Amino acid sequence: MVPVTVTAQSLTVAFPPFKDSYQATAFIQEVLTRDASETPFSDAKNITDSFSISAHYCVPSVQETSKTLQILTHGLSSDKSYWDFTRVAGNYSFIQAALAAGYSTFSYDRLGNGQSTKADPYNIVQAPTELAILIELTKKLRFGHIDGCDVHEKVVHVGHSYGSELTNSLVAAEPTLSDGIIPTGFSNNFTFQVPFLSTTGHLASENQPARLGALASGYLTWADKYNNQFNFMQYPYFDPLVLTVVEANKWAFTIGEVLTQTVLDYAAVKFTGPVLFLAAQYDHIFCGGDCSGIIDGPYSISRRLFPAVSDFEVYIQPNVGHAINLHYNSSGAYAVANDFFKGNGL
Repeated sequence: MVPVTVTAQSLTVAFPPFKDSYQATAFIQEVLTRDASETPFSDAKNITDSFSISAHYCVPSVQETSKTLQILTHGLSSDKSYWDFTRVAGNYSFIQAALAAGYSTFSYDRLGNGQSTKADPYNIVQAPTELAILIELTKKLRFGHIDGCDVHEKVVHVGHSYGSELTNSLVAAEPTLSDGIIPTGFSNNFTFQVPFLSTTGHLASENQPARLGALASGYLTWADKYNNQFNFMQYPYFDPLVLTVVEANKWAFTIGEVLTQTVLDYAAVKFTGPVLFLAAQYDHIFCGGDCSGIIDGPYSISRRLFPAVSDFEVYIQPNVGHAINLHYNSSGAYAVANDFFKGNGL
């Protein structure tokens, strides 16, 4: 466990805690209504809090060749195992590919997920707090303040989905903290999230009581593996056993995370490192099911947010859905990511 203490803005929700999934679903219906106008927050204030963050540090077998550390940040309803999925045989480990390419990795459970602290899902587990945690972890790693982790010449960041939002926002807030970033499963376009959010009104404590029964009511999830498939996977490009296992071991996300993702600053105008947006061909959450023209065409938002970078590239991995790492064709994406870093001297 890595102890972190951070100060961040907290937006106080203006609604009472959900009593059950009926109330949670009704609230999501309300905020997704076409003419919804009322803010879900009553005020904003800075908070200082301490958390325990579960992390996993890996080095290649020939450690002296590792000059660069990759910090890996997972998305919603996952944990750090997204980067090293070994519950089903196959090429599902981004970490193993990075190690084979000579990189060290640091993956962690975001706040509220996996073995990390399960904080208040309404007012604490929000995007600004999670960004502050990523910034603090990066500083600790850069200056050797995490026991058992080496200091590396270069530090780069890779995110998936919500983790990509945090990765993007990190270099907007602290442009010198990263030497290069790869947001995956992300497009800076939030207009396609309605189908995903419409499936997520289930209290996690009711959906999986044996595993998640102790979670507060603001921790939410979707109903079953078919909702999971709709949001994250593209048939027939995945092993159904992977979907079954992922659903059985899913984590929840918080209503605070969902409501605050757009308050982050994504305009990284002072970041000068290289950027690769690595998208899934069939991403429903950030591309409406087809990333061609959204991530790389006239509707692309991302390029304008990085005006000073040394290299900006876009790559669309074929035959994968939003959860790129969980598809048969995932290893191709791993190679693209590591080759991008190497091509930029990282």
